[in-house]
Amino acid sequence: MPTSLHRYDEPGHVHFLTVSCHRRLPFFGTPDIRDAVADSMRRSRGRLGFRWIGFVIMPEHVHWLVLPQRSDDSDVIPISGVLQSLKTSVGMNVKRALRGVWGRRRSLGHPGLDRWATAHTDHKPIWTTRGIDFNVTNISTLRAKLDYCHANPVTRGLVDRPEDWRWSSYRFYELDDRSSLVMDWDGGDSLF
Repeated sequence: MPTSLHRYDEPGHVHFLTVSCHRRLPFFGTPDIRDAVADSMRRSRGRLGFRWIGFVIMPEHVHWLVLPQRSDDSDVIPISGVLQSLKTSVGMNVKRALRGVWGRRRSLGHPGLDRWATAHTDHKPIWTTRGIDFNVTNISTLRAKLDYCHANPVTRGLVDRPEDWRWSSYRFYELDDRSSLVMDWDGGDSLF
């Protein structure tokens, strides 16, 4: 792993995290698997107490906007701990769900995923080793990153409109839909 990459834990900074799936395989290519990812995201927040600002779950990567501070104090939760919790929880939950799909169908619906499933090794990673961590320090950059997340499924041709993709924070902010994952920001200018 490169040693020149650093994560900066600064009070009040939102982190825009991008994490890709192993070999860019579409591990999150089906609705039930994306639901498993969202469930893991909820559990990680419950364990650590960080705040969700935005997200999108794509078939082969995720974008997460998190504020690694509890709402009741200003202590920064190390972003490396947040990222480790998310990657571990999602990885375990997704692998469990994929085993169920494999058991029913004997295929994960993609040649690369089928090769991954039948590989003769105990180490079957879901994630790439390293993701991208960008510190967001102002509202205009935060809104741009959030817009990028919400446009991603449309840009990729997965849906025609952002509200049609259930696995992003768009529906929370624009439709007050709390069925996937509730955000910890009201969308105003008071976060920073």
